[in-house]
Parts: sequence; structure tokens; C-alpha cells
Amino acid sequence: MKIIKSFRSQDKTKTANVVLSDEILIVEFYHQGHCVGEIEYPDKSYHYVADAAENWCTGILTKETLNHYKRVA
Repeated sequence: MKIIKSFRSQDKTKTANVVLSDEILIVEFYHQGHCVGEIEYPDKSYHYVADAAENWCTGILTKETLNHYKRVA
């Protein structure tokens, strides 16, 4: 896996990494340094995936939404 871009909330409690693994874009979501899940985006553009990462850091994407779609806890 290769990290393409990282995002961080203003208060630094949430981070997200956009990674590329086997030609699939994935976002790794973190809260207070702990991975809370990953979502694969096999059919989405980089911009769509980057928006999801940024939405996590700004609070638009919530833990409830992440729990619905995540691959790993």
C-alpha cells in the first residue's frame, strides 16, 4: 500500500490517509491515533475519495456512517 495523501482535523484528533493498494483507492480513518476503519472505493475517482477523507476530518462523515461502510474496525 502506498499513501497518496493524508488529511488531519484542525484539532488533530481525526486523520485520514488515502492509500493505493492493488490499483484500488482506500481511505484509512483514524480517531486519536487509532484506526477506526477503512473503506475501499474501487469505482470512484481520486477526487471523490479525497473528499471522503476530508469529510471525516471535518466531521461531515460520522462514525455511524463509517461503521455502516467500513471494512475493518
